[in-house]
Amino acid sequence: MSLAPLPLSSKVTVLRGLGPARAAALQEAGIDTLRDLLWSLPYRYVDRGSLRPLGSLDMRGFEAQDSGIVTVLGTIQDLRQSSTRIQRLALTEVLLGDGTGTLRLLWFNQPYLGRSLKVGDRLLVFGALVLGRHGLEMRGPQFEVMERSGDIGWVRRYLPLYRKLGIVPGRVRQKLVAEAQDRVQLAEDWLPHDLAKDLPDTLTALRLLHDPPDASEAQELEAGTTPAHRRLASEELFAFSLGIALRRDGRLKRKGLVVPTSPELRERLRGFLPFHLTGAQRRAFKEIVADLTSGRVMNRLLQGDVGSGKTLVALLAMAMVAETGGQGALLVPTEVLARQHAASFSRYLGEQAGSLQLLLGGMKSAEKRAAMARIASGEARYVVGTHALFQEAVSFHRLQLVVVDEQHRFGVKQREALKEKGGDPHWLVMSATPIPRSLALAVFGDLDQSVLDELPPGRQPIRTKLHKPEFAERAWEQVRRELAAGRQAFVVSPSIDPSDEGKVQLRDIQAMEALLRGIFPDEVIEVVHGRLKADEMAARMARFVSGEAKILLATTVIEVGVDVPNATVMVVDHAERFGLSQLHQLRGRVGRGEHASHFLMISGSETERLQTLVETQDGFRIAQRDLELRGPGEFFGVKQAGLPRFQVADLVRDRALLLRCREAADRALNIGLSEAQSDWLRREQTRFRLAEIS
Repeated sequence: MSLAPLPLSSKVTVLRGLGPARAAALQEAGIDTLRDLLWSLPYRYVDRGSLRPLGSLDMRGFEAQDSGIVTVLGTIQDLRQSSTRIQRLALTEVLLGDGTGTLRLLWFNQPYLGRSLKVGDRLLVFGALVLGRHGLEMRGPQFEVMERSGDIGWVRRYLPLYRKLGIVPGRVRQKLVAEAQDRVQLAEDWLPHDLAKDLPDTLTALRLLHDPPDASEAQELEAGTTPAHRRLASEELFAFSLGIALRRDGRLKRKGLVVPTSPELRERLRGFLPFHLTGAQRRAFKEIVADLTSGRVMNRLLQGDVGSGKTLVALLAMAMVAETGGQGALLVPTEVLARQHAASFSRYLGEQAGSLQLLLGGMKSAEKRAAMARIASGEARYVVGTHALFQEAVSFHRLQLVVVDEQHRFGVKQREALKEKGGDPHWLVMSATPIPRSLALAVFGDLDQSVLDELPPGRQPIRTKLHKPEFAERAWEQVRRELAAGRQAFVVSPSIDPSDEGKVQLRDIQAMEALLRGIFPDEVIEVVHGRLKADEMAARMARFVSGEAKILLATTVIEVGVDVPNATVMVVDHAERFGLSQLHQLRGRVGRGEHASHFLMISGSETERLQTLVETQDGFRIAQRDLELRGPGEFFGVKQAGLPRFQVADLVRDRALLLRCREAADRALNIGLSEAQSDWLRREQTRFRLAEIS
């Protein structure tokens, strides 16, 4: 009897053999509908090869077996159930024979197998061979009872493996997927022709991925680069891009505050500049001015390499607002960085520095009340702060521009809270980490982009070297030379507490402090890390900035924003513990003055990866390499970044496809969406949490 077709939105409970307990386990894992089930692809594919006669699995051939993994077909000759002596686990033991030999099969803690299997059953078995007390055996193999199932899929070469979800084993998921594929009904194709060309339709793609034919290429299946993968990835990325394009279109239709400009204002702004802007800075500021005077809400990403001058461009944007009666707020993730920005802004503003206000969570109550009063009255036109700016008690007089430094470190609710304080202010987002364009499109959604792709004149290349621990003295010798010349040094430690991970014992910051005081007994050394109270950290940093302290030992709290031109050398201990982009940011703390600078890494592992820093100082190339090695989740940290949850697409592997989908989405929006595209988009927007991405 044929069963009625089902829409993708049907609950998985419509499938046969799925009781309440297993349905609850699937739902807990995020599989609630047929769509969820079918798009949860196998995590791995195993090439089972051809069937092996049991008689060929002798002791002499065991070493030559392909990783000990084989597929066999035989009949149950004996079946026993017992329990292990130590842990008292249920043990199911089967003796399988095929006329050429026998093989022992073992399953632990699966007593139901003793009831579902019987002597005489014919089994197709796949698993790894191990050498037990009685010879070769398989422990916990995959199997299928051939006479009962009539399923020839198990005879195929490629076996898709699914992760066990609670009490739902992979074999059960495979059966559920097979029934769902037979019964599901898809709406009309909604993918644009230029993206769908030469690719299978959706249902065919799903079949190819859940049940790959013998002609499939194992490497392509594992890498996710088959036409079937590209089809499903295109659907995800197009739906995502279409949602972003729609939101951008909605933003462009919103009326924004018009910030006036004039020759007199431009002259005042030039007075804040300590030097001439680079061509890239002038281009970026021109784009920002166009946004602020357009009558639309600005939503722009300003990114550039270390030392490219993003902060100065942001200050000019804030000054354009502040000098015409509005308020500009700079939001930063740490108090150290906030204090650094406030100090820099004060130098640039000169006589106007009195209109700047710093607001930090660590301020004393009276100090904080006075700061909030200045902000509420409008006396403070330049506001620099941390998460304290989100507090309900903080109100602005006329907030027109919000500048966010390191956008990915702030949650959506926090940004929305600040937005409500200023009606609909303009937004300028700065990224301290150079981001390849494909990832920027995903993380920063519908933001327009300005890129600073050149460094200010006079910035010298930083000499970068990698030393093995046994040659660390070379690094300390370089520090000695810099200190003797009147310069200062950073030393970075990866850990506050002692730890022993794997075979490498990490030297924590306390051990490093003891080492440095032994090597440099006559130098003033300050130590900073994230557990210090804000005022104590500020005091220690101030002693280093003033030159009183010659060496600053720190964790990554100094990764961004610390500007000490006299610091000309940095040593990073256990450099393998950091991402490439993070190391590149740390490197940017030196080379900020007129003297040649040095960045020295100490590491006994991952030298090939770290060699990237030695070979190039191009932050965008380094970030791309970091992405390829670590993936976007660890590059930013998924919780902070709000990265979209793609099931098939990969932002590193499919970066070129994302750009194609972005262009296709813009074209589709211009000509109008079909009904099928609109329906699909509504479903995908919920799954990708599009409202949370930018």
